[in-house]
Amino acid sequence: MEIDYILLGLIKLYGEVSGYELNRIIQNSNRYFIAVSLAYIYPILKRLYQRRWVTYTVTPIPNRPDKKSYRITPQGEKALQVWLQAPIEPDMYFRSFLLKMQFAALMSEETIRAHLEREIEQLEKKIQDVNQLHNCIESGKLDAKSCEVLSFMMQLLLDTNELRIEWLKRWLSKLTERDSISNQP
Repeated sequence: MEIDYILLGLIKLYGEVSGYELNRIIQNSNRYFIAVSLAYIYPILKRLYQRRWVTYTVTPIPNRPDKKSYRITPQGEKALQVWLQAPIEPDMYFRSFLLKMQFAALMSEETIRAHLEREIEQLEKKIQDVNQLHNCIESGKLDAKSCEVLSFMMQLLLDTNELRIEWLKRWLSKLTERDSISNQP
């Protein structure tokens, strides 16, 4: 499940964290992409532990349950890298891409470039598909109101995808710029 890898990535980024701290991190930064609660996080942490992807240390706390602080294992590192390098499933809302790319700091530059280039390619295909709506509008089979609504929707999809492509190309450009600076003698 994708959430397993998201928690694994957050554990890797933060070094050692409790379930409560993971919940707080998600609420403060990832809530736009995923909605989870403590009741959902703890079974996932248990599953990660059973897979030997994480380990934990226990800190006793008076009058409260013990605190478990999780950290990633070498097996977990391998699993995380496999997920980070895997192609991102396309989705209409860009959610999957943004969720995975929040872990770009844990990816090789080659993996980042591959994800960016693949996403640009998928969005360009979506633009071609959306442009096919012209045929529907021009066919004369729809009433004027339906054509107007379809035209507005088509323009929204085109604008959104073009904006995403522009943003992705800027990111790629920054990577290229950084490479050329670091490769200078």
